[in-house]
Amino acid sequence: MKRFVSVLALWVLAAPSCDWEHYALMNSIPARGDPDRNPVVHVYLGLDGLGHSAVVKARERGAFQDWNLARFIPMFPATSDASWSRILHAERFSGYEYGHYDPIKDKVYNKALGGMLVHLVPPLEGISFMVPDYALTPSYYDAFDYHATAYLDALWSYDRPVYGYYRGLDNLFVALAGRSQTQENFFAYVLEADVIGHIRSVEDVTEALVSLSQRIEAFKRNHPERTFVFTLFGDHGMDGVKKPLENVVDFREQLEAAGVVSVDSFRDADKEPGPAAVTILHTRTTYVAMHVRPEKLDEVARLASTCAAADLVFARGQSPSPDYPEGLVWVNAWREGTRVASFGYEVATDQYWLPAEGDWAGLDLPVSFAPGASHGVFSDEALFALSVERTYPDFFFRARTAFEPISVEFPADAVVSFRPTFMSVGFKAPIDSLNETGTAGSHGAMDALGSVAALVSEERELPSSVRSDTLLELFPRLAGHMRERGVKLMPGAQGAELDYGTLP
Repeated sequence: MKRFVSVLALWVLAAPSCDWEHYALMNSIPARGDPDRNPVVHVYLGLDGLGHSAVVKARERGAFQDWNLARFIPMFPATSDASWSRILHAERFSGYEYGHYDPIKDKVYNKALGGMLVHLVPPLEGISFMVPDYALTPSYYDAFDYHATAYLDALWSYDRPVYGYYRGLDNLFVALAGRSQTQENFFAYVLEADVIGHIRSVEDVTEALVSLSQRIEAFKRNHPERTFVFTLFGDHGMDGVKKPLENVVDFREQLEAAGVVSVDSFRDADKEPGPAAVTILHTRTTYVAMHVRPEKLDEVARLASTCAAADLVFARGQSPSPDYPEGLVWVNAWREGTRVASFGYEVATDQYWLPAEGDWAGLDLPVSFAPGASHGVFSDEALFALSVERTYPDFFFRARTAFEPISVEFPADAVVSFRPTFMSVGFKAPIDSLNETGTAGSHGAMDALGSVAALVSEERELPSSVRSDTLLELFPRLAGHMRERGVKLMPGAQGAELDYGTLP
């Protein structure tokens, strides 16, 4: 903890010497360009926490009229750093969040309050600042032409989120006006939308989006020399569920009551006579990740599912019968001490094998089987269409890929998806008022409330629902711009592609 405080203090002390806003301003205003050379500028805005339901509410108030809107389904757990890395096919982040477990070093990094403090260390453009053993700057930041202006934007945003949001928009449009003189494409990141969702009301989120729509239209009117085409998308939704303080829980305490010991390393886990897990308390999200020895995984997942905060617990599994083909990748879902569903995935055919005995109805998944069949085989498109507007959108793909090292170098062995009224405490601050921060809404769980983001665009027509892994396929111009910025695009999840033309 002292290490993180020292790091933050060092950065704060250094801030006045950086003159960050002056740098950002001068970096945004090149010499005046010729509009005939780039008469059309495509603008992509990544809004952290841009939820589909919030955009629908904003459209009811006149925002984003005549834009194309899609439900944008992110990875599970639906959390920022891992999700942005995955959407943009950037290099892998260590864990789902800054707080993570490294099984190679057998060590947990950025625990509790330390993980929150690291969120307040701003990434420098073009610089991946390093502290020994880990990077503080996710590589996806390299994709953005603009992500902040003030050196401590993140800190001010959590202190005064609405003010920080509008101040950020002011600077964003200054940067856009400058960069559009010579660029055909512009990509920016807006952190403050997520902060408003965590700290303020649903009405505040809606008002912020209405204001953004108005700012976009005003910007176009003020710059008639070019045509600006906007596309907005989010990394996850925001559930908008106020969490009572008694439900802001340290899940390790619930695990202990259920019979699972939380430890900081496998070395310590091996000393325990019973089930043990490296349990990661992230920031104030609605999920918790656990790292478990394979021989204890089923027992830990089962016991974790009996905890009051747990809705579902997902974990890798084994084939339930020798009747299934070899080589299937199996995932289990546990609820209240029972394995309610399992499924296997076949990489070669991009198909899923579902045992008929699963409690599919209890999961709000209307799966049907042939009479008397012990199982069914389903295509990825079929299960996407079946689940995308249900309680757990894109259930099968998201559950399967949660445990694959796609955007995450060290994925968990089990992930606990919380009930909507619960939240992980994430941290405990020495100042009581800080412990109420971030309880107005959250994200991370498998259910639709905090999962479903929005994709809204003037550039092209959209399917009604889009898997976030396929964004760059739908917008190749954005992918090309990222390559021009030097971003190395990584392979995505196997089977992520969807034939949207065949979907209802």
